[in-house]
Amino acid sequence: MRSTRRLPLRLTTGWLLGTLLLGMVGLAGCAAASQPSETNGSGAAQGARASLETSPGQFPADAPKPARTPGPPTLTSPQATVYSYLTWISYAYRLLDSDVATMTFSPAEEVRVNSYVELNREKGRAIDQRLVDSRIKSVVSKGVTATVGVRESWVYRYIDTSTAKYSSPVLKASYDSTYTVIKGRSGWLVDSVRVAPLGGPVK
Repeated sequence: MRSTRRLPLRLTTGWLLGTLLLGMVGLAGCAAASQPSETNGSGAAQGARASLETSPGQFPADAPKPARTPGPPTLTSPQATVYSYLTWISYAYRLLDSDVATMTFSPAEEVRVNSYVELNREKGRAIDQRLVDSRIKSVVSKGVTATVGVRESWVYRYIDTSTAKYSSPVLKASYDSTYTVIKGRSGWLVDSVRVAPLGGPVK
């Protein structure tokens, strides 16, 4: 695992724009830990992946359950890395601690993840998020860089950090996301994310 560090709380305008996009990708919480689906030679997904939660779309009425620590990240392929990234940044957003997920992304992406954590701290909220479905649409590799296209569906609720209770109803979001993944010493790492919301703006 790479050494962790705290980044300054002062954010530039560019960082904030990147942060808002990142928040659309992972709103925070506990994405359940299942293994990535395999792809065929063309990069098309052979099967969908869904949360291993018994009822991924159902939340406790008033207060979230304790966050579950994800299993060790799998960084052996671009596809596996993307899912590990989603799982671990969701955990980081739930805890409001970006340091716990640094093994899944590059220093460039760390800036955006940390920025989103700090933004949520300022707003006094964390997020309990469930990945309901994730389908790999494409994988293109060029040497030590790859792009992974994914269609994702999430459900989530905001948590008031002052009361540790939910402060929003159950919200839904779906995206077509493109992840740029680079190969590092420890394996593949997410370097940047582009998202296109499906069905309207994210709340």
